[in-house]
Amino acid sequence: MTYFKDLLRRRVPQVVAIYFGACWGLLEFVDFISQRFALSPHLIDLALVGPLLLLPSIVLVTYFHGASGQDEWVTAEKIGIPMNLLVAALFLVFFFQGKDLGAATTTVVVTDEDGVESERVVPKTEFRKRLTVYFFDAEPEDTASTWLQYGLPMAVLSDLDQDHFLDLKAPIHFPDRLREAGFGEMVNVPLSLAREIAEEQHREYFVMGTVATVDGEVQATVSTYDANRGRLLEEQTYAGTDVLEMADRISVQLRDDLKIPDLGDDGAQDLPVSEILTDSPSAFRLSTESLIATEVERDFARGTELMEKAVAEDPTFANAQAALANLYMFTNRPAEMVGPLQAAMDHIYRLAERNRFIVKSNYYFLVRQDTDKAMAALDMWADLFPDDVQAHQNRVQIQFLRDDKDGALATLNTILELAPEQRDVLLQIGSLHESNGDFPAAKEVFHQYADEFPENHQVLSQLAALARGMGSLEEARGYYDRALLMAPSDVGLMVGMGSLERVTGNFDEALAQYEAAMATAGTPEERAQVFSAMEAYYQARGQVGRSIEILEQRLAEATAYLPDFAVVQQRLVEAGTYAEAGRLDDAWNLVAEARTQLPPPFDAMAPLGEMDIYLTLEDVDSIEATLPGVEAFINTLQYEIVRPALLAAQGEAHVLRGEYQEAIRAFEEQRRLAPSSTGVSMDLGRCYRELGEYDRAVSLIEETLKTSPYGARTNYEMALTYEAMGRMDEARVHLNRALEVWEDADPAYKWAQRAREAADRLGG
Repeated sequence: MTYFKDLLRRRVPQVVAIYFGACWGLLEFVDFISQRFALSPHLIDLALVGPLLLLPSIVLVTYFHGASGQDEWVTAEKIGIPMNLLVAALFLVFFFQGKDLGAATTTVVVTDEDGVESERVVPKTEFRKRLTVYFFDAEPEDTASTWLQYGLPMAVLSDLDQDHFLDLKAPIHFPDRLREAGFGEMVNVPLSLAREIAEEQHREYFVMGTVATVDGEVQATVSTYDANRGRLLEEQTYAGTDVLEMADRISVQLRDDLKIPDLGDDGAQDLPVSEILTDSPSAFRLSTESLIATEVERDFARGTELMEKAVAEDPTFANAQAALANLYMFTNRPAEMVGPLQAAMDHIYRLAERNRFIVKSNYYFLVRQDTDKAMAALDMWADLFPDDVQAHQNRVQIQFLRDDKDGALATLNTILELAPEQRDVLLQIGSLHESNGDFPAAKEVFHQYADEFPENHQVLSQLAALARGMGSLEEARGYYDRALLMAPSDVGLMVGMGSLERVTGNFDEALAQYEAAMATAGTPEERAQVFSAMEAYYQARGQVGRSIEILEQRLAEATAYLPDFAVVQQRLVEAGTYAEAGRLDDAWNLVAEARTQLPPPFDAMAPLGEMDIYLTLEDVDSIEATLPGVEAFINTLQYEIVRPALLAAQGEAHVLRGEYQEAIRAFEEQRRLAPSSTGVSMDLGRCYRELGEYDRAVSLIEETLKTSPYGARTNYEMALTYEAMGRMDEARVHLNRALEVWEDADPAYKWAQRAREAADRLGG
């Protein structure tokens, strides 16, 4: 008690209390200015930790100088205060080292689709907060709340999407993860699973909620959780009759709970959600019911009908117009897609900025057929939101179409840096290395994935396919054997093993694998995968009629999971197969179908089908007549991924005219663009044979034989090469192998006919 009185006399408790009050005021002030002026939130930690570290010095000074009459510095002060300052400085350096204590924003220069540059203030990546908003729960008997379970959180997400400091996700971004866990309707997700998914996706926070209707009033409870611990941070209750107005209140509170800074005058808009969606309650409900139909029930026809009603209620509902355009595309009504996309562009002011980039990209690509502007819109999106994975994923799709392998590789690596949990991106990176002909790099990436996920058998399938492309067929067999031990009923693995048996001449074993895979296949996608392999089998054996029967079964399965316009595209690329079977009328019908059923710009694909037909017929004049149309298609959409096929056709036309040097130049360019393609080596070998460079021809054809030793056409070309060299015994070996493969070929199959003519000539 005497000691406490001494402290009071020296005014220590009073000064410490005042000091704590000043510290609290400083903390509140720093908190205010950090949010008001978008400063680093680390400043708040500094304002909290710094004064606390100096508390020993305050106590020392007060203790020795708080009472009257004591003015000289004592030894304890001379030693204690410098030591305190040193320890405080060391602690602050250690604790805040590498942390940005300046502005939470930065200024970037962006270029829009018209080439106009402008400066924008955007949040720094480290200060954006990653948030998942789950759909809400409701009591099963409260059927009036069913649509609100989806509608209210989607409205909240739409409102929050205006804030550049937030990186948002909804269940529609990971539906498969929820379906695998048994929550196909994406509601009533347990807290433990919600936290697990959020943690997998490197989310910092997640939001869950419940909704109910009571006497015509909507009541909602919204809970915000810390994703790392699953700890409840805040819980608020709301009530009202206007769903969109409630969404505004919820989003304001969420921003406050998460302490989201204000970008100020240079920041994003913060309009009422009715301004960026619709002020029509009925239109909003219809759009939500459309989302339920498409994302939950997978009923696209009903989803389209509901979205049509939504835009009829409010034609300025740009979000719904853009969604309707996508639904038209998916349900093979692409001609009707133009109207909604144009309407979305006309009312683009009603979209949050990120959604504007998506609409602009689709509009320029599909309506204006200007891929440069479409790509510029995606580039601006990625520049403004450099850690937005969706922006980079959209960008990489166009890079793939443009055959920009280096750009796609850089973008995939960026995605992996931003979202390291998305390890499947490694498989895409490996596949890209493989298509680029960099097999060692591909193998290294696949092995990295396999080391991280030793129980994952899919990567073994990719390693097997890579080994096949490198000609290491026994290594490929080893990968398939290992994978099938792990997943003996995996359809893809059985198909892969069957294809390996085919190229190594084990035809009965190949068919047995395909039959086992078909018996196991439980979905249209899996059955289509088996049919595709069987098509290749019968095509390789010269049984084109049977191949077409299988093809038509595959396309029938495809209608269950692909939009109709994609099925039309798949049918078009088979026009050459119908021509090879002698079914020319059917082949030309496929070309006509593409012209009438594919909207601009995709109707420009029709010359691809024409080119394939004339290649099969070896009609050189007609082949050359189709080439400008294919070139125009590539240039219009910048589908550079198609250029290797164009070069192959140009090379074949030169071969048919006997212009072998020109053919070699075309085939070499094809090989440069598609270095993983093995068939081009055989085509080059044919040309060098005709030029009398036999050793080079043999070497090139062997490259193809290494990956497919029972490729009948390749063995036939090798037989002709050895015949030209006068090495008849070796010619007969390869010719007999080709004839073995084509043993049951269709009577009219021209390559089998030519092989038999060569056998008569060689005495095979």
